[in-house]
Amino acid sequence: MKAGIITHYDVHNHGAQLQLYALCKQLGRFGYEARALTYKKNYDFLELGIENKYSISFRSIPYYMRYLFQKGIGRTLYNYNKRKILNRFRQENNLEGEYYSKAKELDATIIGSDEIFSIEPGLNPCFWGMGVPCDRVISYAASCGPTTEKFIQDHYANEFITGGIQRIAVLSVRDQNTYNIVKARTDKNVTLVCDPVLLYDFAEERKLKKRPTDKKYCIVYSYDNNMNDKETIDAICTYAKEHDLDVYSVGYYHKWCDKNINLSPLELLSWFENAECVFTDTFHGTVVSLVSNTEFVTKISGNGNKLAFLLEQYGVIDRCVATFGDIPKITSEKINYETVNCRIKEIRDVSIEFLSSALGGAV
Repeated sequence: MKAGIITHYDVHNHGAQLQLYALCKQLGRFGYEARALTYKKNYDFLELGIENKYSISFRSIPYYMRYLFQKGIGRTLYNYNKRKILNRFRQENNLEGEYYSKAKELDATIIGSDEIFSIEPGLNPCFWGMGVPCDRVISYAASCGPTTEKFIQDHYANEFITGGIQRIAVLSVRDQNTYNIVKARTDKNVTLVCDPVLLYDFAEERKLKKRPTDKKYCIVYSYDNNMNDKETIDAICTYAKEHDLDVYSVGYYHKWCDKNINLSPLELLSWFENAECVFTDTFHGTVVSLVSNTEFVTKISGNGNKLAFLLEQYGVIDRCVATFGDIPKITSEKINYETVNCRIKEIRDVSIEFLSSALGGAV
């Protein structure tokens, strides 16, 4: 059997690559050959010309020249190599498939995971299964991300989203904000499920991984532009010095860290599992910490719709800080991973049951 996946398959982000890999692997356990369907994205709601950032051509040269001038050679080279690593990861694991409208003989199409229902960049019909030649369309752990009901109304997108929801036969989402937006537009059942990185157990992959370094370290996992303020740097460096740890930024570039580690998405798991603590402000930084059973501190910024719900859902809302200056207070108590793991199993079981049922009872 053959399944197509509509998700953010080519973004410059380890979490997005891991969730695609995990969903493909889980679908493989159900007997499906699964790959991401490719597409061209609409950016009508963003600044004009932003598409040049994502489309490598002569038109994108001015953008990347400005990037080099503003960000420096170190960060530019890091991100150039990172893109090569992520592209190679998708190729080696055969994660990309056909162009969505040209796909053939699909038995199912899965919409999600990640912020596939977000309309912040623009309106993308294929993100709702429109134009995909497949009768069985399912959403799995889809998220509206920062998109709110107000944003939908302000951008005259109510009919678009309502039509998109009607295209999807079986619906699941991964956060309460998305649930509310979807449920307000349909009488269908809407199930809350876990992100694919929590759904798939990575059991085989973990057998092959070794401790990446003999040194003790903590991790900074955040977009390049974030977590560079003096208060954050001072707080994390003080914690590291008190606990005799190196500070490593993994997957992103932070000049102030002791080392910036460029790595594949699966290598990220090993670095997280062996860290003494993770400091992050991202959704997948928190997710990978949870599946790795690693101590972590999370700051919520503009991603509260999904990140705050995640922390509450797994009983770790006390790991959330308004400022990293609160690190000593948060890290004074360890996470009760016995309780957290029970919650992960509970939600994973519900999610596997949903996906199996949505695919027609595949086991």
